[in-house]
Amino acid sequence: MPTHLSNILKTSKQLFDSFFESYTKEIFSPKTRITDACMYSLSAGGKRIRPIFVINSFFNPEDLLKESDHIKHKSVYLASLAVESIHTYSLIHDDLPAMDNDDTRRGLPTCHIQFDEATAILAGDTLNSLSFYLLSLLDSTDPNAIRDSIQILHQGAGIRGMILGQMEDIEEEKNPSYKDLESKLTSIHEKKTGALIEASFRLGNRLRADWKEREAVLSRYAKEIGLLFQITDDILDVEGNLQELGKTPGKDAKAGKLTYPGLYGMNTAKKLRDESVEKAITLVSALPSLNNEFFLGLPKYIAERKN
Repeated sequence: MPTHLSNILKTSKQLFDSFFESYTKEIFSPKTRITDACMYSLSAGGKRIRPIFVINSFFNPEDLLKESDHIKHKSVYLASLAVESIHTYSLIHDDLPAMDNDDTRRGLPTCHIQFDEATAILAGDTLNSLSFYLLSLLDSTDPNAIRDSIQILHQGAGIRGMILGQMEDIEEEKNPSYKDLESKLTSIHEKKTGALIEASFRLGNRLRADWKEREAVLSRYAKEIGLLFQITDDILDVEGNLQELGKTPGKDAKAGKLTYPGLYGMNTAKKLRDESVEKAITLVSALPSLNNEFFLGLPKYIAERKN
């Protein structure tokens, strides 16, 4: 990974974690069992990749590396926390016995194992509603920014986005269809994984003054990143191990889930991954405001990750 990209990712995560630590003390007070469950999952050691997408869709790399004022750019961090909250809610619910039935997440017991199923469900509900509340607090001179941001997150996480992808995934697992599996696989992952990733990029961009001239290309890039993320996840589920992944490997195949290696074979899945890297790089290379170290380096970073 290029040194500059490494610095960008490290700085982005540090900025988010600093805001997260100070702000969650306020919103999760007083301390109760449900706030403990929310903080347990929110603080479970994730890479903060979606908040990083929000942050870097707002900042130019040279400005990010000099950023130190959470007050001046508080809306960016609120949007980042909104995305991380809704992503964490989805993981809590995804791990439940009625869904993927997993007992390990990020190397730790899942929320329902650490607490109990009822508490885990309520923790997920809390984080879902919190996400939209955080967006209602955005401070912008653009009167439509809050409305648009709430709509963007709903499009990514709601009934036409992540939730629909989860539903299609469950239906395919329980009633496997042998017609047009390629289309079904694409549909599931565009929604289940890609929709919230696209929302993350769009949220950060929406807070910029020049958001309109970047949105079309950035949305296409984000879709490609979402696809790339899922192909890589599917490959890692086959080739990874518990220590690196922080979750149980091989569960997709055992559950009969529709995956890229399962449908195409490992060699073709890796070829599709590499093609996705090149498509994403080509997209942002054509627009000066996106032609920078973060957007150009991110696809290879995702494809080469180990967890």
